[in-house]
Amino acid sequence: MAFSFPLYLLLPLLVTVTSAQSTCPEEEIVYSPFRPWFSFNYGPEPGDCWKAAICTLGQADPARNQQFAATALVMGLLPMVFRDIAWPERRVVLVSSPLPTLAEVVVRALGLEPVVKGGVAGWSDEDSERWVDWLRNSSIAGAALRSRYRAMALVFASLFALLAAYAGLALVEIYSKRTALGCVYPIIALTWCLVGVIPAAIHALFESFRRRGVKKGSESGDTRASAVQGADQLWPVQMSWGIYYIIGTLVYTSIMAVTPLELFVWVVIMAVVSGTGKMLALYICLMLRSPA
Repeated sequence: MAFSFPLYLLLPLLVTVTSAQSTCPEEEIVYSPFRPWFSFNYGPEPGDCWKAAICTLGQADPARNQQFAATALVMGLLPMVFRDIAWPERRVVLVSSPLPTLAEVVVRALGLEPVVKGGVAGWSDEDSERWVDWLRNSSIAGAALRSRYRAMALVFASLFALLAAYAGLALVEIYSKRTALGCVYPIIALTWCLVGVIPAAIHALFESFRRRGVKKGSESGDTRASAVQGADQLWPVQMSWGIYYIIGTLVYTSIMAVTPLELFVWVVIMAVVSGTGKMLALYICLMLRSPA
């Protein structure tokens, strides 16, 4: 006897799909840069953003869906490209002595690696002096070397700029079509930036263990210059940074229905967030432990 599936069990699902399609507003939502879902008539509840997502992707033609897929791939590259963008000498910042723990965590969370002068594997004294010369001759970075008060002023100025960039990032995400990972939570991308303190804290913890081993003579004190954070650390540090970047890639890839105009703005705001964050990290290092 052939198996007969009771089709009446699918009736509630068909009714739900038909109801969702009938409540979709005009197809304008398919291409509506920086017009958030709540500006359309989907309902007052935060969970209604899922309905907006279904309508956006369901009403889009194949060419538009292909565009959404292409922009999603580019979005997924933003976290790694801008956090790991070529900083002079592979994100290394020379300092005169180890930073205080809190400052060390903040600097690493912002994407730089503080290394005591003379402690970079493969660097000669000439390489270190060349880095210091670059620092002195730089109109932006070198300004913090003139006085401690100027360095403090630059720290506060770059902190204000970073907070403004974070606010811009939050607004860009709120006025985009949200992320498929958590539609009801509007600032997942900003949260990912802030959560960087967790792998940075793990990195700082294991770095303190390594320094103790150096004092006892059981480990080498040199740090290898690398564009990959924690590349010369133990596996818990490498795994924490790896998980962090995987989550970032998922978050940015999952932001739905990104138009080319929105993609351009996302690239600009991420460049500003990365740049201001790295400048803040650099000024913190120069204010506390200037190598020059």
